[in-house]
Amino acid sequence: MQQNRSNSGTSGESATGRQLLQLEPSKATNKRCQGVTKSGAACTAWPMEGGLCYFHANPAKASELGRRGGQGKSPANSGGAAQLLGRPLRTVDDVTALLAETINGLRSGSIDSRIANTVGYLATAMLKALQQGDIEGRLQAMEAVLSAHKTPKR
Repeated sequence: MQQNRSNSGTSGESATGRQLLQLEPSKATNKRCQGVTKSGAACTAWPMEGGLCYFHANPAKASELGRRGGQGKSPANSGGAAQLLGRPLRTVDDVTALLAETINGLRSGSIDSRIANTVGYLATAMLKALQQGDIEGRLQAMEAVLSAHKTPKR
């Protein structure tokens, strides 16, 4: 079975004559970018027209995209994080309320999933610590009762 691949013969044009977007590196140059990286090594990206890759041809765009990406991933910019700050966690009920609020915020979209994941992890550790403290307190109370009820040996 033969596939019908019609091409007008000119690079970058389809059979209908419309100009296609150039998604592949320039076949005419078949080289690498003429730019140099910060470390001094040759850039290995494919060049655009003019012999430079997109980021060497547009250095301000690279820093802008990096800045935008960093700001978007910053936990400080995540919605809902401020409402979780300053909440004292002294009891199991406090931690349970925090978890409920975090789950509801995640479901409504007001809390970022990374924040919710961190809160869940830390809340689990806090619950274990609170439960351990509770068990130790009960054990001390039982030991005190037992030591008070000891009868002297004859």
